[in-house]
Amino acid sequence: MVHIFDCADVGATLVRTARAQGRPWSYLPARDTSQDGKELRGRLKRLGGVAGWTARRWSLTLPADFLHIHFGTRVDIATRWPQRPYIVHFHGTDIREFYNDPRQRPKIQWGADHAAAVVYSTPDLRKHAEPVRSDAVYLPNPVDWAELPEWTPAGPPRVVFASRWEDSKGGAEQLKVAAAIRDVTQGRVVLEGLDWGNMAEEARALGVRLVPKMPKAEYLRWMSGAHCVVGQSAGILAMSELQALSMGVPVVMNLGEGYYVDAPVLDGDGPEGLAAQALRALEDPLAVSAQANARAWVEKYHGPDAAVEKLAGIYRGVMAGR
Repeated sequence: MVHIFDCADVGATLVRTARAQGRPWSYLPARDTSQDGKELRGRLKRLGGVAGWTARRWSLTLPADFLHIHFGTRVDIATRWPQRPYIVHFHGTDIREFYNDPRQRPKIQWGADHAAAVVYSTPDLRKHAEPVRSDAVYLPNPVDWAELPEWTPAGPPRVVFASRWEDSKGGAEQLKVAAAIRDVTQGRVVLEGLDWGNMAEEARALGVRLVPKMPKAEYLRWMSGAHCVVGQSAGILAMSELQALSMGVPVVMNLGEGYYVDAPVLDGDGPEGLAAQALRALEDPLAVSAQANARAWVEKYHGPDAAVEKLAGIYRGVMAGR
């Protein structure tokens, strides 16, 4: 089994965990394009990079039984030699947004039609994935414990907005939550978020201090210093929210009805209710964290070992049906 491409390091976590269990899974992320360019040196770098990546794909695929392709727009890799049966893994934007683009839909639908199986990463995607492939299966995103820093809230009370400011993350509602927290704390709290998304400037105007996009390890350290994290307003626990919960940071957000069982988030009635929950967390974040015991919940529902076992069962079913 070869995992090709990735999204939010889900594939990397699955393969690393599987290999620790003795499973012979392999991993091939997208090619590094940072050295590509239009000048001669950049073009040569690109040619060498493509050749090296392709050779690696061949060496991994030839002995493999089948492929696990991450992200629905990248299924054309399944048509290239050496071909193998494959699984498609929807991660969000691919099936939620790109599938509605007439330029992308035929490729995504072709990939789902010809796949041995289809999985999707968050519960909100069910209504998008099942019309495309009726037997699509929910595979919860796994959290990699080893990459998480220790939660160390320090300094002035700080609330971090974990997601980018755009529609797919419920950006308009996030702005309302930011304004409500600013008002209820009377400016005594530092509000921080990413300088990312088409509504970022509106967040800045509300008093949110925006920080640049950053490498993953730095992003996790940034979240680990927060007294409270505000999750996205789209109603799902994406990787950022799961990582915050795993570190013990109190997470304020509302979840979609029926999406999760007893998730340890601080929910509230509208922006004002969420702001009140944020204020409660800020008053004693360590006590709120201890009461939530979120790490145990994440381990039960999003632990990497459980995710690998579920995926291995899907693989076994595919192999049995060949």
